[in-house]
Amino acid sequence: MSKIKEHKEVTKKVQKAKDNYVDQKDRQVVEEAVDALNLVVDVIEHLKEKKREDALATIEKALGKLEVLIARDPNLQLVPVNVQEQIVDFAGTLDDISAAKREVVRLIEEGEVQKARDIMLNLASELDIYVTALPIGTYPVAIKAIIPLIEEEKYEEAITLLTEALETLALEKIVLPLPIIRAEQAILRASELTKDKEDAQKEELKELTSYAKEQLLLAQALGYGKIEEDYKPLLEEIEKIEAILGGEESTKNIFEDLKTKLSSFMASFNKAYKPQAMPHEEKKEQSSQS
Repeated sequence: MSKIKEHKEVTKKVQKAKDNYVDQKDRQVVEEAVDALNLVVDVIEHLKEKKREDALATIEKALGKLEVLIARDPNLQLVPVNVQEQIVDFAGTLDDISAAKREVVRLIEEGEVQKARDIMLNLASELDIYVTALPIGTYPVAIKAIIPLIEEEKYEEAITLLTEALETLALEKIVLPLPIIRAEQAILRASELTKDKEDAQKEELKELTSYAKEQLLLAQALGYGKIEEDYKPLLEEIEKIEAILGGEESTKNIFEDLKTKLSSFMASFNKAYKPQAMPHEEKKEQSSQS
């Protein structure tokens, strides 16, 4: 089974959508928090050089930046300070995914866990956005606790605590499935062609619909979402559209319901990802025999 070629206009839309997701997170980065972190790094350098007064002056500047943030929003918990992105894009077909899954099962059954993992790592098609955030509720307290150590010239202890404070930064991961982005953008393009229009070109609409359907089936096979709850209503909506495109009915606004459902589905991924917890076998209490 070969993959359907992506539509030129959809390709542009997909790239723009990916950029927008990253830009959205970039805009949340708070410069005062970034400045405060950079100042803390400067404090460590001053301490290494045993420059007591410079270290104290710099740490006061850092605290000033943090206090401004707290004054703006006392309920603030995490402040984004850095955003990075990574793309993993499975290039295969549905048949390739099925074959890979079968091979993973076979390898695990034979005890070849690491070989199975090599395959599993490739079974993903997503834009990963990593957001590093400063815990504003606890960070200033940790910084203030270091001031007495600096005043007493306990430089090594102060460096250790400052390093530990830097390590308290939180890392959040947002996982955005590329096949769903592609499906959504294909349907958005189809919506543009049919919005309040009675006689749109059905051949192009069929291509866009087929492409969106293929991408949804890929996303489903890769495990992004739930088959019954998420994909069943979307694929049923596509079936309705395919029936209309195969007949003589008007194309006016036929993609609007699917567009809304896809937008809602896509929005459900735009939040911090919680990794699957490692399972632990529960120990059964052994009844003592008398």
